[in-house]
Amino acid sequence: MASRGDKESKGPRGIMSRRGVLLAGGAAAFVAACGGSSDTKTETRATTAPGDGSPAAGAATAAGTAAQGKVGGTLRYPLEGMNSGDPPTLYPFENLTYLAQHPASLHYSRMLRGASGPDVGATENTKLEGDVASKMPEQPDDVTYVFSLKPNVKFHDKAPMNGRAATAQDWVKTWEAFKAKSQSAASYTDVIDKFEAPDDKTVKVTLKEPFAAFLITQMSSAEGLWFIPAETIDNGQVQRDPVGTGPWVFRQWERSVAMRWDRNPTFYDGPAPYFSKVEASLSNDPQRIIAGLQAGEFDLSELAGSLYEEAKRKVDPKGKEHFNQRQGVGGFYFNFDNKPWGDKRVRQALSMALDRDGYLKIQDQTGKGDWSSHIAPAHAPFFMSPRGDAQEFGPNARYFRRDIAEAKKLLAAAGYPDGFGFKLVANVDRYGAESKQAWELFAQTITEAGFKPELTYQEYGAYIQSTYLGKIAEGCACGPLHGNMRDPDELVFRSYWSKSARHQWGGAPIAEQADLDARFLKQRRLLNTQERVKEVKDIQRVMAESMLVVPYHSSAGWYYTQPWMQNFHLKASYAVHAETYAKAWFTDERIRKG
Repeated sequence: MASRGDKESKGPRGIMSRRGVLLAGGAAAFVAACGGSSDTKTETRATTAPGDGSPAAGAATAAGTAAQGKVGGTLRYPLEGMNSGDPPTLYPFENLTYLAQHPASLHYSRMLRGASGPDVGATENTKLEGDVASKMPEQPDDVTYVFSLKPNVKFHDKAPMNGRAATAQDWVKTWEAFKAKSQSAASYTDVIDKFEAPDDKTVKVTLKEPFAAFLITQMSSAEGLWFIPAETIDNGQVQRDPVGTGPWVFRQWERSVAMRWDRNPTFYDGPAPYFSKVEASLSNDPQRIIAGLQAGEFDLSELAGSLYEEAKRKVDPKGKEHFNQRQGVGGFYFNFDNKPWGDKRVRQALSMALDRDGYLKIQDQTGKGDWSSHIAPAHAPFFMSPRGDAQEFGPNARYFRRDIAEAKKLLAAAGYPDGFGFKLVANVDRYGAESKQAWELFAQTITEAGFKPELTYQEYGAYIQSTYLGKIAEGCACGPLHGNMRDPDELVFRSYWSKSARHQWGGAPIAEQADLDARFLKQRRLLNTQERVKEVKDIQRVMAESMLVVPYHSSAGWYYTQPWMQNFHLKASYAVHAETYAKAWFTDERIRKG
């Protein structure tokens, strides 16, 4: 563990004051950033972390261009592009699904949020700004964070909160509910010792030990500690009619059709938001979405790389494209009690049977995708591509390269010279057409090495509560492990760590698990980012050999926005509404259309 003296002597984090530094600034199965711009095309490249990679001062604040915006118009778009649909409920503490997390940022807030702006990359997650916090926290020492709340934070003017001022005590009540209800709570309680309210406008968080990524992975997480009033949790309203402090006020959920919101007139960052209403379609029909963009019925959409060439021909060329590398990892994952998946040779063979470049050719017509390691491609400077950085990755990069002959040898050595059949469990009713295409491609191509999968589609609600948590009755599963990580620590401690309530493997731990757990803990305690980057890269090399999960390819994320969208600077996040949409507005002509 780095001492305070070590940290202050290494890198910009030690040079900058650690007290009150303002970090100003500016999803789903196969999505998330890359760069350059022209009159009709905007690309945002994933960037390396500034200086030593710790959160550092960003570019312009959101207020820098706010005066140009006008209030008006209804923003219409598919909730999650090709992966839209109904969540089980709207309560994000109890529902891990992106379909509950994603709409949360329309009506809820967080302590901090990702900064956005023309000079901030779509996945540049080290740049933060206050959400309900008025500034970045004071840090009297390495384990204490003191947040001052903005003076004008009010709950929405609807029962039971009725527009009253939000206090630090409300935050403490939210924290207690989160600890009791959320399957992600362990990743917080493992690091937070105390969560207190010294007065109405101050929240003090004390950690158990120093944690390098705390502000990114806990206090600005877009699928963790949302500021939800405890009253709505206690009366059950949170599941169907949320009340928060966010930019829009929830109005209606018409199942299988749309969710709708009205502008919050007392939003603490006024005059934002600028859209008078928001209507998020729940359709995930690719042709319906493209047709809606072509006709101008949708103002924007997240799209799929497999439809890039078709959609590009049909949408208005005066609109803008926004690309981003994916922040989540998808892969095959296992219950290790299900034979033969407890044998790492079988997992290695499965990885070597995958045709990652072939899948990208079909599914990512943008040409901007990559192979995933066990860390997401968007996470520079931590990520190493097994394809593009094979020399740095080292000899274990071979387990990612397609090698049918070697895969057969590994299966034979494991006792399966003729291969074997198994159930491959997946979901399509929410992950959509692009994912279904991927699962089918996997099933078709791995047969060459001797794997004989029987694709089995599980209904989404059952999938999330069982298979997704490693509770796999037969065979193995494939799908996204985590949709919107903003730092490698999030994936490590939610999907891979043995003590996580939601880790995406089941059964008796593999032999390497104790070593992996120790490495996971070590990287989060390294406050010097160069040292932490080195450790995370070592974790990728080690996991490439053990294959706790088997990662597959990573298609680039792609957004399209219509020409009338103004001040739209994409943040590849479940909280894109608070970080991007709330700062954008329509042209006067579009406002007149309503």
